[in-house]
Amino acid sequence: MRLFQHRDTWYVAFPGGKRRSLKTKDARIAKGLFAEIKKEVLRGNILQLEKDNSPLLSQYTEWYTEHPDRSDLSPDTLRADALGLKKLTDAAGDVPINRITDKHIQKIKSLCRAASLRPASINTYLRHIKGAMRFAKDAGLIDAVPVIRMVKTGQALPRVMTDAEIKAIQAQADKTKPEMGRIIRFALFTGTRRSEIIRARYEHVQAGSITIYGKGGKQRTIPLVGGAGDVVKAQDIGKIFSYKHTSTVSNYYREITRDAGVKSRFHDLRHTAATQMLTAGIPLEVVQKILGHTELRTTQIYAKVVQDRLKTEMEKLKY
Repeated sequence: MRLFQHRDTWYVAFPGGKRRSLKTKDARIAKGLFAEIKKEVLRGNILQLEKDNSPLLSQYTEWYTEHPDRSDLSPDTLRADALGLKKLTDAAGDVPINRITDKHIQKIKSLCRAASLRPASINTYLRHIKGAMRFAKDAGLIDAVPVIRMVKTGQALPRVMTDAEIKAIQAQADKTKPEMGRIIRFALFTGTRRSEIIRARYEHVQAGSITIYGKGGKQRTIPLVGGAGDVVKAQDIGKIFSYKHTSTVSNYYREITRDAGVKSRFHDLRHTAATQMLTAGIPLEVVQKILGHTELRTTQIYAKVVQDRLKTEMEKLKY
């Protein structure tokens, strides 16, 4: 979005070729009006300029990367968001965001493969696109998020954190961001995903358990034991955790692990929780239900992790 002058009158140019006259020839007044319009765009009040009430991808990219609720994110994250949405625009054209379909996601993959990008790089774009589409759905701009599946990168075992790493991360979180400390403790004792955590409400708690709303609206009940019980012990209503977006959780977690000197991503907490459940002797079928896996074979990878850990420990045996 930019301010420009044409035949002495000042205008605002919006992404997608649209423009609006400010009906003034005074530069000072025009700059003041332009500043107010930018504020309105950030509030979302004039975002939807298309006849079908859905912003163009270029409009959405500007709105999404400058949204006040995402101002706590690092510049690197915001740049990656913009790059991901640019890939989407390259594949689909500058169309209204509500017209994006699964076919456009497949086209992105094809374009990236044609450019000889590594699967990990393609998945980085896809993750940022997925986050942007979820944000659009939460904002009421689209009805549903297109199916976005990551590119297969080979069967790598999930990363499980050590006790020392968990203690370091928990201590750093409790010290600098207590709300993240609560979230980390809850994740380690429930194996829940970021999106499930930020949707958790006190109204979902009953008789020492919590109903979790997972992918596709599926529900499962998880007992609140250990650290999870400590986090949710208060009798209250409303959201259990204050953060609104998964990107906020990821960003804060990245800061915490960096300062704690631990290499980890938030999803490692889920991997760690699952592995610890199996190590504690909880049956595989029970762990499957706790994690919300549709198929048992998805959970079985954690059994492989446990076996590998046992082998590593047994190799220490010497006579």
